[in-house]
Amino acid sequence: MVVVPGERVRVRGSAKVTYLLVLANTLIYLYTSYPYMFLQSTEESVYSLGFIPALLFTNPIQGVVRVFTSMFTHADIFHIFFNMYFLWLFGKSVEGYLGSRKYLSLYMLSGIAATLFYVAIIPVGGYDSLVIPAIGASGAISGVLGSYLLLFPHTRLIWCMFFLFLPYCIPVPASLFLVVWFAEQVIYGYARLGGVAFFAHVGGFIAGIAMTYLIARRASRQYAYWAFSSLYDWYRSIGVIFTGRRGLGKITKAVLIIFLVAVAAGFAYSLYTLTSEPPLTYIMRAQASSGTATASDTVSLVVYRDGGVEISYSPVDVVRILLGRMQPYIYNPSLSGESLVIDATYSVTIRGLTVPVELHANASYDSSGVILYGSGWMNTRVVNIRVSSLGESAVLGNPITINFELHSERLRMETALSLGGIASLALTILAIISVKKADEVSAFTEEYTYIPPLL
Repeated sequence: MVVVPGERVRVRGSAKVTYLLVLANTLIYLYTSYPYMFLQSTEESVYSLGFIPALLFTNPIQGVVRVFTSMFTHADIFHIFFNMYFLWLFGKSVEGYLGSRKYLSLYMLSGIAATLFYVAIIPVGGYDSLVIPAIGASGAISGVLGSYLLLFPHTRLIWCMFFLFLPYCIPVPASLFLVVWFAEQVIYGYARLGGVAFFAHVGGFIAGIAMTYLIARRASRQYAYWAFSSLYDWYRSIGVIFTGRRGLGKITKAVLIIFLVAVAAGFAYSLYTLTSEPPLTYIMRAQASSGTATASDTVSLVVYRDGGVEISYSPVDVVRILLGRMQPYIYNPSLSGESLVIDATYSVTIRGLTVPVELHANASYDSSGVILYGSGWMNTRVVNIRVSSLGESAVLGNPITINFELHSERLRMETALSLGGIASLALTILAIISVKKADEVSAFTEEYTYIPPLL
């Protein structure tokens, strides 16, 4: 879906910060993408500038720095284009109304809140997010959208959707588009759809709502006094009475609050799991070689209290094969506290196939039975997936020998995640209060499309 301006909100304040942010993001994208003809950023730049939650616990200074570098890094040309388009579309009016300093504060703090939500929801959204870099200005821009919702809910936008490649465009109030957008982020976030940090969008949007209520109430009262009081009295004296709504309607508020409560429930459940049955969480760095090819990757390893083990997906083939075949020796309570030489021949089940494994390794384990260090070699066979009109089928492929080295590190993150969850829950509650009192903040009613400068 695409949205374009339906009417102009004439705010006399400056939009210089919005344009500077667009310029800064664009210049950084040009730098990170020039090796690929500006079509996409390099993998190196994504991993060196993106926010990786595990860094907050293994290298806190680097983790904090990445909170900010990630806000100016984008994956590809579509990512940067649509983010900057939304920033331009909604940011100009918000900045003109709030003023450049307050607007920049809202933008940056919304980006930080987006990171907070992204990390705090990990117990619900999945621990694989610990090692996946998050990039993009969308968390901060979501804060601008939340602010726009409270300030200008009745401005008209043209909402275009595509059916069979044909556009269908309808005029809608900004509140309808933004509430639907927010609802999608919450639903997709809980559905754990991959590739997008939906709860970062949720966090930025919620922060934008809460901060706008805190910083714009006084400005809105002053705007109302200067812009409307004398005009209202004059029109009333000649028999013209305005009846348009101010702020969000009752249905809009109700829908928003329902989804905000759903977000709050997620953080409440996250806090419950962290206090009642916190899992053991590790990051594992694996280096593996087969033939002349050497590759490495970092994955998350989670051991739940019921004995279940979850290893995050590795896009590196040789690492994924290694970890899939080594699972019986990655977590093994019978080897707790041991340092030993493993010579084992066994089999694992992959896609319904019995796959033979021959393992020789030097390994050491912690007191929980999680491998802390391992090095050696493995003989096994690959599994090939064949796709046909009847579906997918798995068959055993060629033998493969993998030389490897593993290092695991325990992340003691329960306290930090709990504090993050409490902060996110508090911010969500503040946003609920802000929505209920949104009429105090709304810049104008349906009748007024001109906002004078704040004197």
